Amino acid sequence: MAKFPEDSSERELLRALQENSQRSLRELSRQLELPISTVHEKIKRLERDGFIRGYRAILDERKLGFTVTGFILVSVNYSAAPKATQADIAAKAAKLPNVQEVHIIAGEWDFLVKAKARSIEELGKLVTERLRNIPGVEKTLSIITYETVREDSLLSL
Repeated sequence: MAKFPEDSSERELLRALQENSQRSLRELSRQLELPISTVHEKIKRLERDGFIRGYRAILDERKLGFTVTGFILVSVNYSAAPKATQADIAAKAAKLPNVQEVHIIAGEWDFLVKAKARSIEELGKLVTERLRNIPGVEKTLSIITYETVREDSLLSL
């Protein structure tokens, strides 16, 4: 496993790319006060070493009609799916439409699902018709958000 970049310019580069990955090499080079070739090499190394997993557009879910965010706690019954592990069942949940995150957690519940939907009814169908029908899912508890104050994937480097 590659070590966290000790080079402060690599950390600065990661910060800059998190904020806006569409910046040109020229802009990044100017901001970091490094030659373009050095910036390009650092980006390639950070990608190769897995520090940068990909690039994507961040969509405005509200403008696209996804106005409901739900967090669903899931409990597993292992006798209902004797050969499945917690990770296997969580992986099946992760493949469902509109599921954004799945986290295996400690405590009374086995994993947590975050999903977006266009309506409460759509989220309800995701839970009752899809998630609960995964072999091994015993029960769920849905938490619907009223408002999202902060939702971000930026890391403090």
